[in-house]
Amino acid sequence: MNRLVFTALLALLACLAWAGFDPETELSSYRGVIETRGSQTWLLDDSGDSLHLLLAPRSLLDSLGLHLAGGDTVAVEGWRDNELFLVGRLWRGADDSNPWLLRNLDEGSLETGGVSDYRVNGGKCIGCKLCVSRCPTGAITVVNRKAQIDAELCTECGICIEGYGKFRGCPVGAIEKE
Repeated sequence: MNRLVFTALLALLACLAWAGFDPETELSSYRGVIETRGSQTWLLDDSGDSLHLLLAPRSLLDSLGLHLAGGDTVAVEGWRDNELFLVGRLWRGADDSNPWLLRNLDEGSLETGGVSDYRVNGGKCIGCKLCVSRCPTGAITVVNRKAQIDAELCTECGICIEGYGKFRGCPVGAIEKE
């Protein structure tokens, strides 16, 4: 009984703490230099802000030939939520004529598909829904008390594994990258 109450309380708090991205909000643009932190890609913009870039699944980036490395200069357009930035378009270097279109800018959905390598180990998942409330793209849902990741929505941002802010990632390590 105590575990059920604790899990319900955690789920309620998680839902209240995270709203995710809304494609109805205004698009914003930033220019800066790429920095990698673990498996995460960050943009150090010209004003000194650091933005955690939510790009697309690695398979989609690979199929587009988009490979970013620390020190690359880029410009991005998309949606910002504090330090998180959901990338719609990306320009590399000074070439402003040919952006990579990662998302439909009207809906926020992936433009050309792609499949994430993130998976949930059902044997470890306790159904707490913390990952659901933290996923900025809405890629994680709970079905039959187990988290599931929609591989087409997942950007492989790593928040569900590594955390963001006070959230330190899946509390039982149920989410893994294959």
